[in-house]
Amino acid sequence: MNIKSINSVLLSAVFLAALAGCATAPVEPEPVEETVQAGPEVASEKKLAESAPEPEEIVYPVAPFTGDTLYNLLAAEVAGYRTEFDFALEKYVAVAEETRDPQVAARATRLALYLKDNEQALRTALVWAEEDPRDADAHRAAVDLLLKQDRMEEAITHLWAIKELGGMARFDLFAYRSANLSPEQRESVLAAISRMLEQHPTDEQLKFARAILLEQTGRYEESLVLADELLLESQDVSLVILKASLLSNLGRIDEAVSVLEAGVEASGGSRRLRLILARMLFEAGDLEAARMQYGQVLEQSPNDGDVLFALALIALDQGQDAEAKRYFERMVRWNRRPGEAHYYLGGIAEREGDSVAALREYRQAGDGYEFIPAQARIGAILVNEGRLPEATEHFDRLRAQRPSRKQQLILLEAQLLAERGMQEEVFDFLDAAVDEDSENIELLYFRAMTGQRFDRLDILEADLRRVIDIDPENADALNALGYTLTDQTDRHEEALVLIEKALSIKPDEAAFIDSMGWVQYRLNNYEEALVHLRRALELFQNDEVAAHLGEVLWVTGEEEEAVRVWQEALELAPDSEILKDVILRLRGEPLGKTIEEVR
Repeated sequence: MNIKSINSVLLSAVFLAALAGCATAPVEPEPVEETVQAGPEVASEKKLAESAPEPEEIVYPVAPFTGDTLYNLLAAEVAGYRTEFDFALEKYVAVAEETRDPQVAARATRLALYLKDNEQALRTALVWAEEDPRDADAHRAAVDLLLKQDRMEEAITHLWAIKELGGMARFDLFAYRSANLSPEQRESVLAAISRMLEQHPTDEQLKFARAILLEQTGRYEESLVLADELLLESQDVSLVILKASLLSNLGRIDEAVSVLEAGVEASGGSRRLRLILARMLFEAGDLEAARMQYGQVLEQSPNDGDVLFALALIALDQGQDAEAKRYFERMVRWNRRPGEAHYYLGGIAEREGDSVAALREYRQAGDGYEFIPAQARIGAILVNEGRLPEATEHFDRLRAQRPSRKQQLILLEAQLLAERGMQEEVFDFLDAAVDEDSENIELLYFRAMTGQRFDRLDILEADLRRVIDIDPENADALNALGYTLTDQTDRHEEALVLIEKALSIKPDEAAFIDSMGWVQYRLNNYEEALVHLRRALELFQNDEVAAHLGEVLWVTGEEEEAVRVWQEALELAPDSEILKDVILRLRGEPLGKTIEEVR
C-alpha cells in the first residue's frame, strides 16, 4: 500500500478496512553479507537498516489487528512517511512486543538499526528470531546486537542457527572477539562451544573456535592438539598462525619459526605469514633473518610504512645509520608514518653532530608517542648550546598551541632544567606553575621530588604534605614522605605511621614493603625488618632493596647471606652506586668477584 495515495477520506476508510483484517507487510529480505564474514563488527546492521526510512509497497497477509494495536501500527506507518522516525519506532516496538508478529519485529529492528538505537533493535530482533526461527536475517541481527553487549553465550545460539540454516557462521572470528571478555565470560563461551563440539565432533569451525578460546585461556597444549588435528586436513594460513602462536607461547620459538617458514613456502609466499615470521625473528633477536624476511615483503609492497619502519629499526640496532636514514627518508617521501621518521632522522643527525638538521627533524616529529621525546631533544640541544631563552620560548609556544599537552610540557621543561643542575631556574619555573594551579597533585609531587634531588627536604616535605591534604589516600605521597623521614631524619616513629598507611592502601607494593623494612631497621626491629625486606626483594629484584636487605643481614651477623644478596644484585645492576656505597661502607672494601672470594 502506498501511503502517499491516501488523499481522501474515502481512501483512508478503505485503508483502515484493509488494515483491520491484515498483519504487517512481509519485507523482501535484501541479500545481506554474513554477519561475521569480516568480523562481528561487519554485521548486517547497515544493510538491515537501509530499507527502514523509505516506505514500501506493501501487501499484507491476512491476520487480525484490532483496537490500539491497529492504531499504533497505522500511526507508525504515517510517522515513517513523515520522517518522524523516533515516534514510528516507538509504535513499531510496542506492536512487535504485543503481537510478537515477526514481520513487525523485522520492520522495527531495521528502523532501530537505522536510528542506531541498539537497545530497541535487540529487543525486537530477539522477537523476530524467536517467532521466525528460519529467517537467517533475524539471527544475524541478534548475533550482532548481542555481541555489542558482550552477551556471547546467547549470541552463540543464534550463530549456530545461521549455520543450521545453511549460512556461513564464522565461529573462529566469534572466538577472536572473546579475547575482550573477562576470564569468567570467556570460560562460559568456551563451555558453550565445547558443548556444541560434543554434538558435532567433526565440525572444523567449532574445532578452530575452541582452539582459539583455549589459547586465550592459557591452555596452550590442549589448543595445540586441536591445531595439529586441523592442519592434517588443511594448511590454511590461520591454522599455521595459530600453531606458531601456540608454540611461541610455550617457549618453543625455534619450532614456531619452522612452522612459519614451512607455511610461507607452502602458501607460495603469503605476505601475512612472512610478516609474522619477520616479527617473530625480530623479537627473538635474529635481526639478520628478520631483515631478509622484511626485505622480501618490501619487494611486494615497496611503500609499506610498517615494513620500512621495521627495516629502519633493524638497521639502527645494527649500527647502520646510513641505511636506516634511507628507509626513514623513504617513509617521509611517501608520507608513511612521517612523524616517527622525522624523530629518528633527528636522532641520526644528532649523532652525526649536526644540531641544525637535528632540530629541523625533531620539529617535524608527529603528535604520537614521539612528540614528547622530540621536544625533550629540542630543549636539550638548545640548553646545551647555551640557548636557554630560546628553549623557554619554544616550550611556551608549544604550551599555547597544545593546551592538552600543557602539563606534560611543564614537567618536561622542569626536568630539563633539573638534570642540568639549574636549581634556581627550576624552582622559579615550578613555583610559577604551582601558583597557577595550586592543587595540581602531579605538579606538587614533581616539585617535591625535585626538592629531593637538590637536598631541599623543606620543599619535599611541604609539597608531599600538601598532596596528602588534597588526597589523603595518596599512597605514593605517604610512602615517599615516610621513606624520606626514615632515611634522612631521626623522625622514625612519624615515618612508620605514614608508611603503615601507605601499605594499608597498597599492601603488595614492593617499594612500600621496602620502606617498611627500612623504617623497622631504623627502629632496631631487625627481625621484622628482615621479614619485610626479604619479601620486597622477592617481589622486585632491585638494587636499592638488595642494598637494604644486605645491610640488615650484615649488621645482624649474617655476612655470608648479605654478600650473596649483594653479589646477585650486582650481576643485574653492575654499575649501581647504592650497592657499591653500602658494600664499601660496611666491608671497607669493594665486593670480590665471587662469594667464595669474600669467604
